[in-house]
Amino acid sequence: MASHGTDQTMVQRLLAARSERDSKKALLASGVIIFFQFALFLVIGVMLYAYRQHIPFPLPEHDPDRLFPEFIVTQMPVGLVGIVLAAIFAVAMSNASGSLNSLASSSMIDFSRARGNVNAEGAGAAKQVKRSRQWTIFWGVLLGLFGMIHWGPVLVAGLTIASITYGSLLGAFLLVVWNPRATARGAIAGMVAGLIGMTAIHFYTPLAWTWYVLAGTIITFTVGSLVSIGDTDRAATQSPRDAANSL
Repeated sequence: MASHGTDQTMVQRLLAARSERDSKKALLASGVIIFFQFALFLVIGVMLYAYRQHIPFPLPEHDPDRLFPEFIVTQMPVGLVGIVLAAIFAVAMSNASGSLNSLASSSMIDFSRARGNVNAEGAGAAKQVKRSRQWTIFWGVLLGLFGMIHWGPVLVAGLTIASITYGSLLGAFLLVVWNPRATARGAIAGMVAGLIGMTAIHFYTPLAWTWYVLAGTIITFTVGSLVSIGDTDRAATQSPRDAANSL
């Protein structure tokens, strides 16, 4: 629900479909394909483990992330190595471009528009393109710096970081959809509480990362609902003009 329903990277691809029907087909097909994709990942891991039991090859100690690259470089035929490396770079570039594009798009809409730099009439198209490129460079540099930090094993680190943020994202989405009294302040407060709470859970509790999305969603939805109730109750006791200004 979080990755395929609320993630901007996926949403922008669904919005690019020719119709709502095509978008639904793409979403359902993606779920099926990803199931087989992750099954393939697991099978590759099992095969590598079995292969190394019978044909040992060099492997740096205490670094499981280098097992597959070492196998590619030392055990695969020369031509196949080139194809695999080209595929890895192609996938990395595709994911990076989609992520940077969605971050730049969200930044343009949320931050630039909030500051009055983008509006319905808008600044000129050339100015908007220039600003979007600046946002893309900013996020590219920031993500590059984050990538230089050692987060632990790549797979677990990537899924852990995504799970921490996905909980807040899904919680805010469900808050707006399910709670008719939800307010903007409540949604923001819920997301902040969810991020802080999940960061604390990650560093100070033994909870496995597979529960992070559920825990973050519950925290975000609960805090957002409580703050929204307080906002609506406060608005009900104020004059219409004061209530509008406070909200």
